[in-house]
This record gives sequence, C-alpha cells and structure tokens, in this order.
Amino acid sequence: MKNISINILLILAVLAGSVMINACDEGYRINTKELLQEEQALMEEYFNEEKDSLAQLGDSIDDLRTNGFAFFETQEGTGDSVKVGKKVGFRCIYYEIVRDSLGVPFLFESYNNYGDPSPKIYIAGNPDIYNNIYPGVDEAIKNMTYGSKARAFISSRLWTGNYDYTPWVVDLEVTYLEK
Repeated sequence: MKNISINILLILAVLAGSVMINACDEGYRINTKELLQEEQALMEEYFNEEKDSLAQLGDSIDDLRTNGFAFFETQEGTGDSVKVGKKVGFRCIYYEIVRDSLGVPFLFESYNNYGDPSPKIYIAGNPDIYNNIYPGVDEAIKNMTYGSKARAFISSRLWTGNYDYTPWVVDLEVTYLEK
C-alpha cells in the first residue's frame, strides 16, 4: 500500500511539473519570420542611408534583397585579385547594426584587428567561423584586390550560417596575397 501511494505521488508530481513547464512556454514562442523581417528592415534602413555615397567610390554589388549581401569598394587596390585557394591577409572592423533608444540604426563595433601585430590570414574560399572569418566576409574578400578597401553589408545567414537575426557591416582591407 505504501509503494502504491509513493508511485501515485510520483506520477502526480511528474504531471504537475509537466503542466507547469508547458504553462511557462505560453507567450514565449519565437516567430522566426517576424525576426527575419525585422533584420531585413533594419539592414535596409541603414543601407539606404549609405548606399548612394558608397556607390560613387568604386565597384559595387547590391544583392541585399535576394541574398543578404552588398559590397562597395571604397579604395581601389594596386595589385592582383584575391584567388580562391590562396592565402589572403586582411584587416577588418566588424559592426553590428543596432538601434539606439530612439529607434535610429547605428553601427556598434564588435571586432577590430587593426591593433593586432599581424593581419588575419586564411585561405580564400574557406571561411572559418571559429576564427572570425564568416561566409559573407569571405564573399566580400573574393571580390577584392591587393591594397583595396571595401565595406560589405551582410545578413545573419551569411554570417555564421545560422540566423541570429543581426545584420552586419564590415570594413575590409586586403594586406597580403599569396602568389
């Protein structure tokens, strides 16, 4: 009789815990479609403020609406083009596009390697998110030449490959090319 009472109490405790856990989930469901739309709107709002002045500086690729990527050369290079499969060194500043308390988009600096003793080096065409070389950064660098500088707008899906719903802006400078 004692074992039956303990079993019944255990079952009731599990049921009560299950109800409480499920009750806590109500109202906290993530609407990914809405988050993607917010990311796109934030990126486009900031992008539209800069695109005209950036487009006058040099070559550009505007694929923001369809693929979440836009590229603007801000300084023409003096050397060879980046080649897939070859080592490339670069300096960079990564910015997150965020809103201030009034809802105005601005850039928040997240990473900067200009103070490092040497540039970041990797093999073009092989992004490595564990070393801060994201797919969108790789895409931008593959459009550059030695000595060139660029600004790229990159959606979260081209950042880590996952959606974190944060749009990015990256300033890049190619400082080394393997021959």
